[in-house]
Amino acid sequence: MNANELKQYIIDNNKISLVLEKVGCHGIKEYKTEYRAALPNKTNTTAVTVKKETLFTAINSSDLNAVGDIFILIMKLQDVSFGKANKLMHQYLELNYKKYEKKNIEKKTDILDVFKKVKKTRCIANKDIEIYDDSILKEYVNLPHISWIREGIMPFTCKVFNIGYAYDKKRITIPWRYWCGEDENKYVGIVGRTTITNYDQFDIPKYFGIRPFSKGMNLYGLYENYQTIQEKGYVVVFEAEKSVLKRHSRKDGTGTAVGCHSISDEQVKILIGLNVDIIIAFDEGISINDIRKECEKFYGIRNVYYIYDKWNILNKCESPADKPNKQYEFMLKYKILYDDKEHKELIRWEQEKPKKN
Repeated sequence: MNANELKQYIIDNNKISLVLEKVGCHGIKEYKTEYRAALPNKTNTTAVTVKKETLFTAINSSDLNAVGDIFILIMKLQDVSFGKANKLMHQYLELNYKKYEKKNIEKKTDILDVFKKVKKTRCIANKDIEIYDDSILKEYVNLPHISWIREGIMPFTCKVFNIGYAYDKKRITIPWRYWCGEDENKYVGIVGRTTITNYDQFDIPKYFGIRPFSKGMNLYGLYENYQTIQEKGYVVVFEAEKSVLKRHSRKDGTGTAVGCHSISDEQVKILIGLNVDIIIAFDEGISINDIRKECEKFYGIRNVYYIYDKWNILNKCESPADKPNKQYEFMLKYKILYDDKEHKELIRWEQEKPKKN
């Protein structure tokens, strides 16, 4: 099961107290809307709170404070990553993790493959998704490219996200980790960003699927940023991977990317399952009503906001993450809540726009 399915399983089968016991909590008490317990080797029986309906978890102790979902409890007490916490959760609940893992299927080489992969990126969600281990990274150099460092993507961020370089393809390699993998060595594919100047004049695609995959089945950066997103209580949804990397380089781990400017059904499910506020921060040039259409996918389910550049801060096709931290924080502060008024504006626009013949 992925993390969202697992959380629903815990809620439906009333397994909160079991999870608390497995991580060493004690003095567990059930209340109308929540469970409370003491931390291991502590006496305060209200230090841990887990909400029944959402699994929102709060830890309040003299030496440990954290908020998020129930995975945060495992991550903090067991000192493990999100992926390992997911695997431990399966063990606690006596569920077979491997049963739900996709097989790593190596594709046969096709001499025409290089031409077949050159196509526009689309957020299409397929039911099947192949999961690879880190062997798919071995043919690339694990070093940051100078052009990205000049843009503000720091080497420590490149290391966390395994950004590399393919000399033969002259492309920066951007591996997409599986957002719900049991460890950091599970990938769904690799995107390559060209370093060739004036690439468009030579009909070279800016981004290229070195190891093609359906972006609509995953979210870039969610594995790496899961803990911070839970602790901060919000997720910022960008279009491109670079935006996630630039914000991470500024010590902001709240970003994730969809890989285009449309959020797929599967990505919607993943974001809703995080149970945090959702902030859509797409590039300049996307119309306000197209952004509203994306917000509509979360309307009435989660608090959803969007960043819209009404101050002309952004240049053509820029992401909010491309700007200095002060300007980014300004735009984030004045994000727009997608409320009933916004919902009605979208309906009015859809009713008034010309119908296609």
